[in-house]
Amino acid sequence: MSTKAADGDKVRRYFDGVAERFDAIYHSNKGVGERVIDGLFRGVIQRRFSLTFDLVGPADGTRVLDVGCGSGRYSVEFARRGAAEVVGLDFAGSMVEIAREAAREAGVEERCRFAECDFLTWNDPKHFDICLAIGFFDYIERPGAFLRRIRELNPQQCVFSFPIRWTLRTLPRWLRLNANNCPVYFYAEDQIKRLLHDGGWERVEIHRLSRDCLVHAHLG
Repeated sequence: MSTKAADGDKVRRYFDGVAERFDAIYHSNKGVGERVIDGLFRGVIQRRFSLTFDLVGPADGTRVLDVGCGSGRYSVEFARRGAAEVVGLDFAGSMVEIAREAAREAGVEERCRFAECDFLTWNDPKHFDICLAIGFFDYIERPGAFLRRIRELNPQQCVFSFPIRWTLRTLPRWLRLNANNCPVYFYAEDQIKRLLHDGGWERVEIHRLSRDCLVHAHLG
């Protein structure tokens, strides 16, 4: 087994085990203590969620690809906002099942399609207008191949997130995930720019949040 495949298996096992706890970050029905913890440690997740939709603009009639869709919260929201079709892909089967249930609960399951797979071996001949990879490159040792593959799909715009290499959260997060046998990777802003350039993206805006860089990339 290659190192890349072994890392993928580790990520899949980790998120299969924490899928419900991870999805709870997006729930609003929480106690005061949970809301305080979210504000202190997980606020960036909510901020990048809101900023993503601000950046891409109206979703009416679009086709959206969500790479590393997790529990499907971005996918479902795009469908709620009028996307014609949303395809979500993830390594972890437990995440995919939660995403399907979220789409059913939101009444948008007919416009959402989720699959447990490796994006590099997945194939869909359809065109996508928007592509997301949010919270995905955190767990990818060599992101260049994924960025090039996304570029080959020719989406009009993409939103990617990359965790910043040196913040107060970097070391605790690295220790926690590695203690759970899950690899995690961090990026300097110059490295992100180089990866995107090498992947064929020419128009790039980088928005720095507290823990992440949120990248809005356009064609042309």
